[in-house]
Amino acid sequence: MSDSSVELLAQQLHDLQGKCLIVADENWDDAPWVYIAQSGSAKRILRSNRYEIAQAAAQAGVSTKFSDFDFSDLEAGSFDSVLFRVSKERAVTHHIINQASVLLKSGGTLMLSGEKTDGVKTYTGHANKLFGDSCQPKKSGNYYLSRVTKYSDDGKLLDDKNYLALRSIGSPENLPLQSKPGIFGWNKIDQGSALLINQLPEFIQSFGAKNQPQSLLDLGCGYGFLACSAAQEGLTKITATDNNAAALKACKANFEALKVDGTVISGNAGSQLEEHFDAIICNPPFHQGFNIDSELTAKFLTASKRLLAPRGRALFVVNNFIALEKKAQDYFPRVREVARSGSFKLIMVSFKD
Repeated sequence: MSDSSVELLAQQLHDLQGKCLIVADENWDDAPWVYIAQSGSAKRILRSNRYEIAQAAAQAGVSTKFSDFDFSDLEAGSFDSVLFRVSKERAVTHHIINQASVLLKSGGTLMLSGEKTDGVKTYTGHANKLFGDSCQPKKSGNYYLSRVTKYSDDGKLLDDKNYLALRSIGSPENLPLQSKPGIFGWNKIDQGSALLINQLPEFIQSFGAKNQPQSLLDLGCGYGFLACSAAQEGLTKITATDNNAAALKACKANFEALKVDGTVISGNAGSQLEEHFDAIICNPPFHQGFNIDSELTAKFLTASKRLLAPRGRALFVVNNFIALEKKAQDYFPRVREVARSGSFKLIMVSFKD
């Protein structure tokens, strides 16, 4: 179901004129793209940091670019309106508001939407100070819409944590890695990923001496911690894929810095891949409250079934409360738990023993 705050923004397109920038993150998944492409007369340009969202918008006829919200190719002061459903991450929202102050014409409008718990009222206040406005969010059901007009650009920019820049996160597992805001868990090593890496030598040994894996896929790679760690175990043909532009940017930088013999590919759960892999490792984006019967589970399991070599093995790490092993039985004849620690467990799947 489409996000109601996104739908609220889409409804505004009918009355907009001039040049409109739509900034779309994961909240725009399942957005009504055909309606967005055809509603009203405004020239609309979309920037999205999610691969599948950029693809869906482009297919509907919206002028689209997939990027980590880098607007450097757009002309300053050239937009009449900017539409943004506030993000779950403060640095992202601050970055978009700052960029809107540059991209909007004098008198242009930044439209922000979201629920009260998303902080939309607070973000509206920050935008007001930057733009020299004093608008108040208008409530529509459980959602809010703000229209902040740019009267000046003399206000102090919001703290966006230097959003676009990569930065060192130390040396977890003796790996000097870089990451950035815009990636889930960007400034830490996820406990589930740490469990998977600790188990990785045994996972490789499980193939047997005569069938050691040569190729490995990190499905949903993030900034590349799993893939870079796998390279330290001697795997020489590594592929990493993700749908998040920020993650891909960081992963590429880490591959280059650590001289990982690998490829980083944009895609939605491996959608752009055709080859088969001896091994797949995956810390899927299942968070607390996740429903095991959801489309997201099927997406990752379907991809693994399609991309895993006949004698290959895939290793998933998930929260203990997620019964992934039950759902995986619909896709693989061999499914078993191989480790558990704290809040996480490792599930290994294969076509053969």
